[in-house]
Amino acid sequence: MTPEIIATDMQRLEQDAIVQVFEIDATQYGGEVMHFATAAVDGQPISFGGVQYLPFPIQAEGFEWNGQGTLPRPTLLLAAQDLAFLSLVMSANDLVGAPVRRKRTYRKHLDDGSDPDPEAMFPTDHYVIERKARQNRTQIQFELSVQMDQEGRMIPARQVLRDTCTHRYRWWDGAQYRYEGVTCPFAGTGEWTESGASADRGADRCGKRLSDCKLRFGVHGLLPFYGFPGVARYR
Repeated sequence: MTPEIIATDMQRLEQDAIVQVFEIDATQYGGEVMHFATAAVDGQPISFGGVQYLPFPIQAEGFEWNGQGTLPRPTLLLAAQDLAFLSLVMSANDLVGAPVRRKRTYRKHLDDGSDPDPEAMFPTDHYVIERKARQNRTQIQFELSVQMDQEGRMIPARQVLRDTCTHRYRWWDGAQYRYEGVTCPFAGTGEWTESGASADRGADRCGKRLSDCKLRFGVHGLLPFYGFPGVARYR
């Protein structure tokens, strides 16, 4: 990044158009880094730093920092039109935990711009997919959270959830179960639905409850449940 160039550009009376692109890193789920642009430039895909960002119907909101002490929780609303992407979302735990990067630069600094410079861009925004907020036939909406620097973090850092395990569970790729990016140690042959019923091959989905942990590791087994079942509610 060359902040001096961007700082100089920002001081000009006539501002060039700002272009933003997104990267979703699905490598931990056996996928790849996907490069998207919210719109085409002059009718063509965006090329920046030798990387091509394909135009994809994306509505990005909530990236502004308000200075009131609360971190932004932006959302990405994507068109559910790419079958490969939909398949990845379904098989990879809704891409929860996947890093998302937002990059912004001026139009002139793109590879086909009047002053191409892959180092001239605003600071990259780093997020992770917190959850899939909603999905229907035409759209998928993800809620993002800020990927903060870990230095100086206090322990414990996890949110205390009594009834929900926060492990990332294995996923089915159509031929076998995959364990990239997975934190739950279960790799057995048993398979159950989210409700706890017996499941067919490839349909194993953990309901993230303590009872689901007991199904997989035994009632009297060593349970790697990543929740806090002993936390009581006080009134």
